[in-house]
Order: sequence, then C-alpha cells, then structure tokens
Amino acid sequence: MTALRGAVERGLNAIWYGNSVLSWCLLPLSLLVQFEVKRRRDKAPSKGATPDGVMVIVIGGLTVGGTGKTPVLIALGRWLQHCGYRVGVISRGYRSHALGEARQVAPNDDAASVGDEPLLIRRELEVPVVVGRDRLQALHTLMQHNAIDIVLSDDGLQHYQLPRDLEIVVLDGRRGLGNGRLLPAGPLREPRERLEEVDWVLERNSDDPHRGFEYHISGARHLASGRLVVWSDCLSQWGDQTLTAMTALGQPEQFFQMLTTQGLRVETVSLPDHDVIMPQ
Repeated sequence: MTALRGAVERGLNAIWYGNSVLSWCLLPLSLLVQFEVKRRRDKAPSKGATPDGVMVIVIGGLTVGGTGKTPVLIALGRWLQHCGYRVGVISRGYRSHALGEARQVAPNDDAASVGDEPLLIRRELEVPVVVGRDRLQALHTLMQHNAIDIVLSDDGLQHYQLPRDLEIVVLDGRRGLGNGRLLPAGPLREPRERLEEVDWVLERNSDDPHRGFEYHISGARHLASGRLVVWSDCLSQWGDQTLTAMTALGQPEQFFQMLTTQGLRVETVSLPDHDVIMPQ
C-alpha cells in the first residue's frame, strides 16, 4: 500500500507541476470542482462572524500537499503566547481515527488516534488542541472546555462554514501554483483569485522580501531519550559519517537538500506524505 501511495503521489506531481497532456484531459472534472467551490463559498459566513471574545485565524493552503502550514502555525502560536494570549488549536487530524465527533488531544494519544500534526502542535505549544472532521464542531468543543483568546486553525481554508477573522495562506516558492488549474487537473483547491481575498500570503523559499520565509535547523531530538541536541553538535558528530535520512513529508527533496547543504552525506529514503516511519 505504501508503494502504491508513493507512486500515485509521484504521478500526480508530474501532472500538476509538469507539462502533462493528462492535465488537459482532466479539465472537465476541474470545472465541476470550480462550480462546487463557488456554491459552497456563496454560503460561507462573512469574515468576523466568530463567537464573541475569541479571534479565529486560519493558516491554510491553496494547493494540495505540504507547504509548511503547521510550522507556521507553531511559530505564530509561540509569538501569540509571548504576547500574553491564551491560544487554542483546531485541526482535522489527517489520517487519524478521530474523524467523527470532535475530541481534545490527550497527552497519551498517538498519531494513529489523532494525527501526527496535532500531536506535534500540542507538544510544541502545550496548548489545547481539538481534532475532528467538522471544523465548526471542533471550534465549539475547544471553546466549551477551555478559556481561549485566539484559535488557530491548522489548514481549513476551504472549510467554509468555519467562521474566521483572518486568513493566512502558505505557499511553496519553488512549486508556486503548479499549472494553475483546479483539482484534479492541477493542484489548486480553489481558483488562484482566492489569494486576493486572504489577509496574508507567506511563501516558503521565496526571494520576495515581503512574504518569503525559510526554515533553519536549530537542533535534533534523540528519540530514545527525548534529549534535544544543538544542531552544531549534531554536525560535529555526524560530519564524517554517511547518514540515512528518512522522511514522510510532502516534498522530501527539500528536506534532503537542507541536510546536504549543511555538509552532511545522506542516503535518502522517501515515504508517502504522513506515512508511519517505523524503527529499523
């Protein structure tokens, strides 16, 4: 199954980010997607129609696949906490079993139960995190059981019934919008004109000084002990070795390049996005 998922992802990326004739064949289906998107958008509440006393910020994407939304949410959450706000998070919990009733992530939950991203967010921010397929229900559950000033939605830009005050779209500067077409002919979840309606656009690995950002490695976690290791110490220990770099990210080549530009020699293993990495 893992091999099949990987092959499908590579095939779709070739269609969406290359000059594939298959994209043209899928255009009629994209017209149906465009109609459905417009129908649902027309029924969406206007910005600012959020519950009294709380602000909702959506950190979402216009394209399918990993662009760096979750790290942006974590960085924003830390800054808001530093400013004195009580932060809570809602998430779908991608590939989790918690897709029915909304539920709050507990300390003893695992990725199979609630999703890997909600677990990461809870660990990094130490704030209430609620997962569920219905973002509006997740919002109500979060507010019912916690004192919150600002709610951050991990993705959910296209969950139109979720009220929101601000929208942040995260793009990948290298991939951009691909062929610029809607699913399934292209990678777009909504027409590109949607970017004109959001409040901020952030672009990973972009040269644009107004919206570009990039990641910097600060350290590594030793999983057996839970110990955090400063990145400079990692480089000094690993510099003369050949390492195995394994990832289940949406864009694994960028992860591998980030390591090689640090001077590391790596043998790469790329699993499908959000796949489970088993100990060897």
